[in-house]
Amino acid sequence: MNHDDLIRRLATTTDEEAAGMVSTQTKSDLVDHIMSTAVESAPARRRRRGFAIGVPLAVAAVGAAAVVVAASAGSPGSSRQPVRPLKAEPAALSFSTQGKYLVVKVKDPLADPARYKKEFAAHGMNIHLTLVPASPSVAGTVVETDGANGIEMINRKGKCFAGGGACPVGAKIPINFHGFANITFGRAARPGEQYVSTNSAFAPGEILHCVDIRGRTVDEALAILRRHKVTASFVHFEPPGNRPNGGGKADNVGRDKIPGNWYVNMADPLAPGQVTLWVQSTRPATDGSPEAYYQRMMADCRP
Repeated sequence: MNHDDLIRRLATTTDEEAAGMVSTQTKSDLVDHIMSTAVESAPARRRRRGFAIGVPLAVAAVGAAAVVVAASAGSPGSSRQPVRPLKAEPAALSFSTQGKYLVVKVKDPLADPARYKKEFAAHGMNIHLTLVPASPSVAGTVVETDGANGIEMINRKGKCFAGGGACPVGAKIPINFHGFANITFGRAARPGEQYVSTNSAFAPGEILHCVDIRGRTVDEALAILRRHKVTASFVHFEPPGNRPNGGGKADNVGRDKIPGNWYVNMADPLAPGQVTLWVQSTRPATDGSPEAYYQRMMADCRP
């Protein structure tokens, strides 16, 4: 008996039989599952889907699965293991009924908007939901709506400093809603992201709440910000009374264009740990609406 005869006796399963142990449907389902799963990457400004990487990975995974099944079936004393069912992709939204309304909550704030649209479509609704990075007091609230006639906002008082303290934190959609709507929610920013929607930097929950720098000089304000580990960019804003033509104007400028003896008027969050200071050449008025708004935001900071 030669070497080739020995090999043939040991091989209890042919190549054709091994390939047939994994059905075409199982291969197809596995490819679909892998292709529907996002490839995770390091935090970036935009989340990208790994399509270019996903194709060769899917093919390699199917081949590996076939090899594993064939080897298991052909090993002495082994038993063929049942194929585990593939887990469905978790829902990005949750839906519940409340009378004549459908209450929607976001479960995955970083999901692709296409997933939201698909899940709304499963309920017969043409709604486009987007989540954008927002400053802390705005995250978790509705920041914009378009064409949402008939959709009611769910407000929660004390959630953020806007509209008298009531902020929309959800939406109630009529079960028979057949129109089109755009709804934009704020979400927490990831590292490296700038905010798309913001409140005042002095509002409760924001980075400069209880940091009293309005009316201080730029040099004074920057010294305070350094102690709080906050960096700043600048907008040169001159109120109407400071302009020869009577109109106010705002310009983004570098620190080298801002004298240290100018004054801070207002501040906006830019990104985690960063703000934009609105500065002007004269001390801000203390009898106008900006000062009144500032004092309302800082009211709980007073001893």
